[in-house]
Amino acid sequence: MSTTLFPRLVAVMAPGLLSLVLGGLTGISILWSWAGLPSPIPLGLDRHWLLMIFGFFLALIGNEVLHVLSLEWGGRAASLAYTAPFAVLLLLTVAFTLAGAFAAAYLSAFAALLILLAYAGKVYLAPSRIGLRPVLYNYLLAAALAVSAVVPIFGLLGLFNAAVAALVFPIGTIFAVMSRDISLVTGKRPARGWGNAVAFALIAVAFFTWAAGAPRAAGVLILTASALSLVSSGLLRGVEVRYSLVQIYTAYFWLALSGIVLATTGGAGLWYDVAVHAAALGFIFNIVFGVDVVLMDMLAGQVKRVTVSIRRRGFPVAEAVLSALLNVGLLLRALYPAWPTPPLAALTGPAVGVAIVAFLLNMQRRLRGL
Repeated sequence: MSTTLFPRLVAVMAPGLLSLVLGGLTGISILWSWAGLPSPIPLGLDRHWLLMIFGFFLALIGNEVLHVLSLEWGGRAASLAYTAPFAVLLLLTVAFTLAGAFAAAYLSAFAALLILLAYAGKVYLAPSRIGLRPVLYNYLLAAALAVSAVVPIFGLLGLFNAAVAALVFPIGTIFAVMSRDISLVTGKRPARGWGNAVAFALIAVAFFTWAAGAPRAAGVLILTASALSLVSSGLLRGVEVRYSLVQIYTAYFWLALSGIVLATTGGAGLWYDVAVHAAALGFIFNIVFGVDVVLMDMLAGQVKRVTVSIRRRGFPVAEAVLSALLNVGLLLRALYPAWPTPPLAALTGPAVGVAIVAFLLNMQRRLRGL
């Protein structure tokens, strides 16, 4: 990787990793309070979700839009004209959140999303570096950013449950990107392009419906979107045991579980936590763990095929171990409402946190080598 690009990656990801650590420790504090354990960093629920969504996920998705995906589609990363103000606004969002200046945090997050939306309009809605015209993936990526920009306004005006509505940002973006990346990673041709578009619309409506106070209806919509996305992606044609595919199937399991929990319990009590984190952690990070490993190899030119098989040399052992740790931690969290014992609350947060931080640091190390 060029000496000019790596500092830009650090400038974007450093506030994100700080948010992940602080937001994650806050989440652990909340879990440990259930078990009667001392809180390592009691910042509160308001700061927790803002740090995770508009700190960490904003950094992660911003890095993808401005750098990784931009290299794939446009042949180069975003210029400083986009990266510098985005990094500053991201840092301000984190600082305002930590200071409890939530209105300012919403405004800075809104401005950062507008920068990503402007860059998406310039790069992803234009022909690629080899002359390919924009496809569904490009339009859905821009749509995901546009829809997400509404969420900070909800928070600023005190409308609905902004914490729930904010899930549309990372999950909607994942749906958009996966409309293309599933075929790149797995070699499976999507069955129905229109199905991916409808699934994206349904998942966006689902989280806004949940935020508006109708969790059972939202659960049905999440289940419908999950099923339609799976069918339309072609993933159900010839199910295989392959690292990337196992990760993607696992991700859809967690998203479906979120829908089932909402539809059956209405997200009451501790089931709200299960529904949120099954989607926010289970779905997103299993996708990231399964897809980014392969895309990184493609960018580095280390593999000639677009899939990573358990039978090939180069099977991502470290990533597989971290994935197992992630999913065991999530399973402990999902079991807690039915079996509320202190060991479950004490172990789930650290297991998930270590897996995510270790994976992201490894990906940054590999990006530096590009």
